[in-house]
Amino acid sequence: MLSKPVIQNKGRKPQSIWLVVFIAVWIVAAFSNNAESTSNIISLNPTDVDFKTVRVGTSVDVKISNDSQVTIHNFTIVKFSTGKKMLSIDGLKPSASFNLAFDRAGTYVACYSKEKDVVGQSTCLQIEVTGLRSA
Repeated sequence: MLSKPVIQNKGRKPQSIWLVVFIAVWIVAAFSNNAESTSNIISLNPTDVDFKTVRVGTSVDVKISNDSQVTIHNFTIVKFSTGKKMLSIDGLKPSASFNLAFDRAGTYVACYSKEKDVVGQSTCLQIEVTGLRSA
């Protein structure tokens, strides 16, 4: 007489744990994307020394604002992967702002300076544009 193997229910607990972990990560990611899309203001200040990273979503209107007391010169946005210049503004007066939407995900670098003809003394920030993720 052959005996049937006994199937134990030990495998269900790890599967349940992975399901809970997956759902928790998904919920945190959903809230993180909402937080990124709501912070859609980039403040420019040429006295900032640190290299900052800003995250925005694709096709989201981003307000870029000169929050300094001086005119910002040579404001340029370059797509990092291609080196292609996406935008260039020679002078952005104090308190001036404009809206911009990125239509493609990727890494962009924005640089600007407070002096018109000074090379090498720029303030830069990295803009991470995140696209929608499909399942």
